[in-house]
Amino acid sequence: MSADNWDICPKCNKKAVDEKEKLIAKAREAYGKLPPEEYETLLFESREPISIEKTLREDYSFDMEEDGSFSAVYSAHCSACGFKYKFNHSEQVKI
Repeated sequence: MSADNWDICPKCNKKAVDEKEKLIAKAREAYGKLPPEEYETLLFESREPISIEKTLREDYSFDMEEDGSFSAVYSAHCSACGFKYKFNHSEQVKI
């Protein structure tokens, strides 16, 4: 069964952003303390764009039955970090 959508995982994204912020802080702290070549390498690494693969599989369905029963089902699972989320909702629509 194929996924309805593939997207960037919010948990993986947060981890990548946190790591980027640490690298930027490390570069700032290293200014004037490292040889120029090492500082330049660190600075270039801190300026590299964040690149994250779409590892979040999303599956969803929305259904309306003949009797007015409505249901929405959503699930997400990241193949990289194991993040999972599920949402289920159903209600009887007033007819």
